[in-house]
Amino acid sequence: MVNADGLNPHQLYAGTDTIVAVAWSPDGERIAYAMSVGIPQEYEIFTMDSNGKNHVRISQGLQGIGGSLDWSPDGKYILVYAGAFADKNIFKIEAATGAYIQLTDGGNNAGAVYSPDGKYIVFNSLRNDDQADLYIMRSNGENQVQLTNHPEPDWGAQWTP
Repeated sequence: MVNADGLNPHQLYAGTDTIVAVAWSPDGERIAYAMSVGIPQEYEIFTMDSNGKNHVRISQGLQGIGGSLDWSPDGKYILVYAGAFADKNIFKIEAATGAYIQLTDGGNNAGAVYSPDGKYIVFNSLRNDDQADLYIMRSNGENQVQLTNHPEPDWGAQWTP
């Protein structure tokens, strides 16, 4: 981590495992990260305090986690994708307990991001003939609607404030 001016760099994690994604909590007090713990292309989700202390593994029992994550605006949940190869689903993990809820069912989904108000989630899916399209759903997984439909892949959607 460094100051906004690029000065005062300091390391928050000194382990040997590979971190592939990080996300600041909305209040800036914690950092969530996806880290490899021995299985290629599978990760576990951890949180730590913003000073690099109190590392906690929160993804107990969820298999095949991929390398993206996003905090809910209220800081209660972290979105991830997980599951068998080529059959990933979107899950929200409760940051305090590690309890998780599956939001999608089938389609090889990834890259989920909360809307700024926390009411919606946008994600990409291959459920349309293995074509990468964007979808939107309510934050509880209901009302999944396809947003794009063209042969070029759609990845990495982001919301504007």
